[in-house]
Amino acid sequence: MFEYLTNIENAFQHVKRFSLALSLGAIVLALGSVWLSYRFQQRAAEKVYILMDGKVLEAIASDRKSNLNVEAREHVLRFHRHFFSLSPDEQLINEQLGKAFYLGDGSVQEAYQVLKEQGYYNRLVTGSIRQELVMDSIALEMSQRPYRFWFYGRQEITRPTSRLTRILITRGALREVERSRNNPHGFLIEGWETIENRDIKIEKR
Repeated sequence: MFEYLTNIENAFQHVKRFSLALSLGAIVLALGSVWLSYRFQQRAAEKVYILMDGKVLEAIASDRKSNLNVEAREHVLRFHRHFFSLSPDEQLINEQLGKAFYLGDGSVQEAYQVLKEQGYYNRLVTGSIRQELVMDSIALEMSQRPYRFWFYGRQEITRPTSRLTRILITRGALREVERSRNNPHGFLIEGWETIENRDIKIEKR
């Protein structure tokens, strides 16, 4: 009789330990599932998908600081292309310059006004002159705000009878502002000025 009761008690202890182990396993499994779901959600939040030319592309979100140099360089290049790469079409010139104005402050408007008063843009249209900017390099000083930049490049000016190459060096500062559709990198060019802009080569066509 006592042996029977002992066997029952041993069996009960086994069932108890098994149930406890099963419960602990279920808890660990549930916690693991929650943690994995959280990690999956975090990784999914870091991914952005964009549609370009009918194709879905994945973009990875990152901290602004990790891309600060790249974005500053791209902002400077974008501005100079809008301001200097011009076709002999008044509407296209105005569109290009309008885009450039979003990327800089009053110093950009002042440079535009000087060129406009000199009849520069009218000569592009009436002379069927195409102007294209070629970048050589961009130097950045990012140790303190506002960030400083120096742009080094060339202007390829194509006329009906000749092709003129001019060296172009400019400098200015970059102030951080809110991103927008017209200013995707969130910088504003300040105190922009041309240091050098002179002819270096002319070729007949």
